[in-house]
Amino acid sequence: MILPGSQKDDAVSPVIGTIFLVALTIVLIGIVGAAMMAYSLPEPAPIVGISIGNQGNIITVTQLNGAVLPAGSYTILVDGVDKTADFGGNVDFGPGITLSWDSGTEAVGTVSVVYTSDKGVSTLLAEKRIGKAGSGGGGELGVLVLDGKKYTITSTWEQWSQYKANDVNQNTNIPMNLIFYQDGEYWYVVQPNYLSKIDAENPDFTIQMFNALYPANGDVIVNIDQSISNLFYESDTTIHPTDPNIRVLDRQATVGALYIDSNNDLYIYSDLITPISYFASYYIGPYSWYKIGTLLSP
Repeated sequence: MILPGSQKDDAVSPVIGTIFLVALTIVLIGIVGAAMMAYSLPEPAPIVGISIGNQGNIITVTQLNGAVLPAGSYTILVDGVDKTADFGGNVDFGPGITLSWDSGTEAVGTVSVVYTSDKGVSTLLAEKRIGKAGSGGGGELGVLVLDGKKYTITSTWEQWSQYKANDVNQNTNIPMNLIFYQDGEYWYVVQPNYLSKIDAENPDFTIQMFNALYPANGDVIVNIDQSISNLFYESDTTIHPTDPNIRVLDRQATVGALYIDSNNDLYIYSDLITPISYFASYYIGPYSWYKIGTLLSP
């Protein structure tokens, strides 16, 4: 005999509970799905290769490869300040395009390139510490003061510490004609030699220590002497008796000597092998006189 409300009712309860749980799960899935539909996934940042550099006061931003960044989608910041317009950044920024800004006497710390999507999501694409001091900050990086006048370094130059920190430069030869800044002084590479990764990663590894690795060659990176005693002007020369393209110095030049021509262009003597007593004004190249700068101000 089956009593009312006993085994029959007990069999119905689990079924109702299961149905309720399934229904609740479906409702929750619908709620979560609706919430996810309301928030679309963020747009991925474009993949680009950007190089930031400087030559004296000129700061450059170059796209090496990747997607074209439409004008208005990217911002160039200098120490957090928007300088896009100063760089001429009102153009579509694609591979092979270089944007540049003459910073003049302004100090330049860190340069950054930021991409902002249509949905307002910002992504840092590239950043580099330049470290150029302003005119009121104890001197300007990329400027040589010679005989009371300023000469902008137009040759490629870089801070020694930054050069070492760049992975691309480690376990490779340091190229000729590059200029380094280290502890208030400028140095000029007259002979390429190998920079190991171990030395490059040592923060205390100096140019002097690098030169000591190659004692047989003398200083392969010479200090640029800014004293008047090692400076030549065109008035210190005479025209060669048989070759009008050659000017003869009134004293012998040594490696690292500087020469200022009538156009106020600055040259350095880079022949590591033999000092010479003449200046070939129309033959500027490696192991000779090499142009490194020009007059900035009288």
